[in-house]
Amino acid sequence: MHFRNLYRALTENIGIKIVSLLFASLLWLYVTAQIGERQTFKVRLDLVNIPESLIVASGAPKEVSVTMRGARSELMKLRFLSRIRGTVDLGGAKEGRVVVPLSAAILNLPAGFSAGDAAIESPKSLTLDFERIVSAYVPVTPVFRGSVPKGMILVGQPSVSPPRVLMRGTAAAMSGVVAVETEPIDLRNKRSGFSQEAALHAGERREAIPRSVRVEIGIARRAVRTMPGIPPTLLQEEDGFLIEYSPSTASLTIEGPEDLVNRLVNEDLSIILSIPPGLRGTSWIRPEIIVPQGIDTFTIDVDSFEVKVLPKR
Repeated sequence: MHFRNLYRALTENIGIKIVSLLFASLLWLYVTAQIGERQTFKVRLDLVNIPESLIVASGAPKEVSVTMRGARSELMKLRFLSRIRGTVDLGGAKEGRVVVPLSAAILNLPAGFSAGDAAIESPKSLTLDFERIVSAYVPVTPVFRGSVPKGMILVGQPSVSPPRVLMRGTAAAMSGVVAVETEPIDLRNKRSGFSQEAALHAGERREAIPRSVRVEIGIARRAVRTMPGIPPTLLQEEDGFLIEYSPSTASLTIEGPEDLVNRLVNEDLSIILSIPPGLRGTSWIRPEIIVPQGIDTFTIDVDSFEVKVLPKR
């Protein structure tokens, strides 16, 4: 009997009770959202209008800690939907140490908030050291990570655009700087040529203009080919002597990009024997090998040639 009475009490006018419960919940949420409170935010700090002749050597934090006051709902929207930033104008900076006090006036607060709703907790001020800039144009050196897969080969030298950039920094930081490197470019699993934007690794107290370059890398299938029957070319400064050499030909094994290796003929390869002045009789001479640009490696099947220098009869 008691259970039936309880059940009837709970289910009687159930629709009205559900609506009342929902209304009470929404009212509670609304009242809670309007409660004022304080929340702390990490805010990015931008330094602008720095004179072109100066650079900040030290003392520049990337963000500041800010306490915001307002309704809980507005603070939640501010945290997830807005991007507060602080901007410090350094147009009047001079060489040496400068102390810049920070206030809520540097913040770009959204509508509904004023400077009185914000307070910068830390740092309260910036202590910035400005130094005179030294600048120079230097070449860019691409840096690579890993190597191309087996059976592939880099073709030629990487192309960098622009090949030279302007480096700026303090005199101490720029001392000895003759080039600037890119961040590592990954070659692993690359089976064809590609182009990539690569950031420059300027280093501390230096900056590169531009901050990144375009690097183009050629990659092709690797090929190996043996070219037999190549006669050596003699280089001699003395006349009136007969030169005999053995063997009469040699084989060169070349390795490089498939397209280049396949189209080469014997005349594109050179085996040079340089006969030094005053050489007489029989000697052994190591050859000099000249191959077209782009050939990665090469080997010859003869370490040295037997050369006889005889007077002409």
